[in-house]
Amino acid sequence: MAKNQKLEDVLFYLIEKTNKVIRRYSQVRFSEAGLEITVDQWLVLKKISDSERITQIELANAIFKDRASITRILDLLLAKKLVEKEAGADRRAYELTLTPAGDKFVEQAFMIVKNVRKKGIESLNEKEQDQLRQSLQKIVNSLE
Repeated sequence: MAKNQKLEDVLFYLIEKTNKVIRRYSQVRFSEAGLEITVDQWLVLKKISDSERITQIELANAIFKDRASITRILDLLLAKKLVEKEAGADRRAYELTLTPAGDKFVEQAFMIVKNVRKKGIESLNEKEQDQLRQSLQKIVNSLE
């Protein structure tokens, strides 16, 4: 790799740019739909929805956020009454679940997310999608 290689030609830069574009596009779609939520809040809600019960630490690890960020996001979601926390088996750790309003909210937001995902890969055929998925997984595996 040459020192004079342009940043725009670096694969990892393109991966990061892709992530930023997806997040920005998703945020606009949430706003247009009148959903007062950030992409990070969506990720938290979706991960809680996917889990029967999950602790704050497990949640932070699952969506690649530090504990302080998760605390701030959860405080907002608790205030919106989309999430509730209960003392778990380990009294030092709370278990997080969605409220009925949180379940409904996830359903609404998922329709938008599904459309964003569809739009994002519409120019890729199924074989290209599979190849991209496999290639990205190889990168992850080589760095974990």
